[in-house]
Amino acid sequence: MIKNEAETNTEKNVKFSVVMPIHNEEKFLYYSLPSIYRLKPDEVILIFDRCTDNSLKVARKIARHFKYLEKTRFIELNEPSPEWRFRVAFLRRYGFKLAKNNIILNTDADTILDTKIREHIREISKGNVALISFGRKNYPITFQDFITRLASTINPKIGFTGIYAFSKKAWIETEDQEKVKKIIRAEDTHLKESISKKYKTLFIKTNSIHLRPRETKERRYIKGYLYWAVKRNPLWKVILHSLIYLRPEVLSGYIYAKRKIP
Repeated sequence: MIKNEAETNTEKNVKFSVVMPIHNEEKFLYYSLPSIYRLKPDEVILIFDRCTDNSLKVARKIARHFKYLEKTRFIELNEPSPEWRFRVAFLRRYGFKLAKNNIILNTDADTILDTKIREHIREISKGNVALISFGRKNYPITFQDFITRLASTINPKIGFTGIYAFSKKAWIETEDQEKVKKIIRAEDTHLKESISKKYKTLFIKTNSIHLRPRETKERRYIKGYLYWAVKRNPLWKVILHSLIYLRPEVLSGYIYAKRKIP
């Protein structure tokens, strides 16, 4: 279908907000924040969580350099969040609720965003999908990252990361806020699973870079725990994941959760 000039201009000017929590990230902001501004968002919401370093000062300096001071909201949160078991879940949703645009891009302070993300965000404005997750590369690269990239090459639909754009309306409509307060990790997965039960979601590979890959036995165990607690994955899928990625702790966490959580 050929689009008229008005339709084309509307797509080029898609308005979206970016939300990013920050906790003592001054050294990473020099990489991550410029990549946000290069996407030319309509609004940037930075949530400073009890920072004791120069994160706020550095963020203002970068925003000023890119002439984005007026479009950037610098929010300092120092109060506790006792109702939430996972602090990051609270921080992100605090920012989501403040966003003035329906399309929200979520990202982290240790991630450099690929400029092509802006092109794909248009799909949400068209109403074709309600959430798009963007693949990223770890630096330095890990074995698990290599396997993930290989799997997503075989099946492009496989994957989910902490870089994702979504419809605020779809999020409000589908996610149970009381349930998300009780989770201990994977708050982004909880949001994605909630939206995907009613709306179409996509995974798109990009050249975004994660500067702080973390792969510990504890994190693997928690991942397995959440595969049952949040996603309710079947046992065969978890076993396959554990074997392919060499993560036996994932299976242990899954089995424990399945025994404890009905």
